[in-house]
Amino acid sequence: MNRRTLCGLSAIAFLALVLWGPVFSAAFDLVDPDADQLTVYLVNKGLFAVALLVVLAKWDGLRNYGFERGRSWWFLLTGAPFFVLTALVAVNPESPFGLGMAAALGWILVSIFIAIGEEGVFRGLFWRALEARGMLTTSLLTSVLFGAAHLVGVFSPIPWQIIASQAVFAAGVGMMFAAVRLVSGSLLAPIFLHALFDAGAIVAAGGVQEIFSDTMSVGRLLVPGIAFFVWGLICVLVIRRRRRTTRARPSATEVLRCAP
Repeated sequence: MNRRTLCGLSAIAFLALVLWGPVFSAAFDLVDPDADQLTVYLVNKGLFAVALLVVLAKWDGLRNYGFERGRSWWFLLTGAPFFVLTALVAVNPESPFGLGMAAALGWILVSIFIAIGEEGVFRGLFWRALEARGMLTTSLLTSVLFGAAHLVGVFSPIPWQIIASQAVFAAGVGMMFAAVRLVSGSLLAPIFLHALFDAGAIVAAGGVQEIFSDTMSVGRLLVPGIAFFVWGLICVLVIRRRRRTTRARPSATEVLRCAP
């Protein structure tokens, strides 16, 4: 697939991701207004994730978008700050943990669907469409687009300050996910981290809507978001430098050929 087609498909996927949630929720409310929040999210995010996987499988195959075994486990070190935040969120003493086992498993499944859908679009489709521009540009653009996608919440009852802060947080997380993608060489690593955090946050809060309660302050989003962006940027720059050094270093075969 040429880059123009990839960019077009990426743009369509971006619009679909942004519009799918609100439109689907409104349609679902008309069909079954009494449906609980978990059911709506399961069907909503599940259908999008499956549809995206089908499209990517048709267009060149899932492996070409990063759905393959990773090359390195060093992504665990790159994503270490995210593991720390996940642990802090999950063990927060203010967390209600009022969910039963069935509901908790349901929200974990929702988190997996969300991770597949969002990472498939940004670190999958967009990544492949932009990667010819270089790892730094690709990382920055996919991260900014990831943050921009979260601005759709301004049309919801959630305060705009929270939505803007969430967009900054998402951009920062996206930068770290980009570094994880580079280190692992696989889309599965950022999907794993994304699902892990979402599951911890949602289950700890007792559901999606509770995450956006008054306990979510602007500072709690901006500070870690900026920290993640800086950490991810440093990791990407280090990775780029190491790879340039490796390419510039002559191989043993080349040294022998040049030897008198």
